[in-house]
Amino acid sequence: MSPLTLRVVSAVVGVPIMLGLTLAGGIPFVLLVLFGAVVGVIEIHGMLVGAGYRPILPLGIALAGGLVLTTPADLPHGVPALLALAAVLGLVWMFGRVDEPGALADWALSLAPAAYVGGLLRFAVPLREMPDGFGLGWLIAALVCTWASDIAAYFVGRAIGRRKLAPSISPGKSVEGAVAGLIAAGVAGPLSALLLGAIVAGLALVGLPAPEVSPAPSILRLAGLGLAIGLCAPLGDLLESFVKRQCGAKDSGNLIPGHGGVLDRIDSLMLAILGAYVYVVATS
Repeated sequence: MSPLTLRVVSAVVGVPIMLGLTLAGGIPFVLLVLFGAVVGVIEIHGMLVGAGYRPILPLGIALAGGLVLTTPADLPHGVPALLALAAVLGLVWMFGRVDEPGALADWALSLAPAAYVGGLLRFAVPLREMPDGFGLGWLIAALVCTWASDIAAYFVGRAIGRRKLAPSISPGKSVEGAVAGLIAAGVAGPLSALLLGAIVAGLALVGLPAPEVSPAPSILRLAGLGLAIGLCAPLGDLLESFVKRQCGAKDSGNLIPGHGGVLDRIDSLMLAILGAYVYVVATS
């Protein structure tokens, strides 16, 4: 089976699961986000160990999970308290390595991956629960625009890509692909509202519970969201590529056939979710 076929098969299996849990919302959706954060930290830990570092995996997992779970409004000081506690516990953990070179770097590398993965993914929860009643729509738009950006950048880059976007970080990325991804995301923004309407109507047609969603915002606002995601998604991809390059790793893992690890699949989406959240709040 070719790599492209593996990617398609994995998407056919994985996308419906992600969409189903996103539609369900509540605890199932939080668990999905939590799964992504924890697995992402585990994958970065594996890359760091392969590069000769010794970060504290349990601390990283706990911090990433805590960042996802401290999103409710009744925990306004949860994140700074969690970060401070994790930093202190990490230093205490390193007391046993006081005379070892590299212990301080390993302490920092225990915290940074969790802040990176958990700190970005945590915004999926408040985005899904936006008080304007269109939270599900915003999240679906973030997913669709990210996928549209990735797909367009991949195929256009392979077909006509000539100028390298960031050759020292990810030689396969091209300026032409990035521009195509930006345009595709901008177009996908308004189309995502139509997709959401079709999904809701389909669920009602077959007698399944359909989520209540407020009327879609203007086409212009949705297109603006797509453009914002079209800028964030390739940068998110480059961020993870930088981490892999520093660790000498080709993929973050091998959990998803044709894609590598979970982090390889959600790297663009992580920053896109933050971009979507900031955009929605700023344009409210």
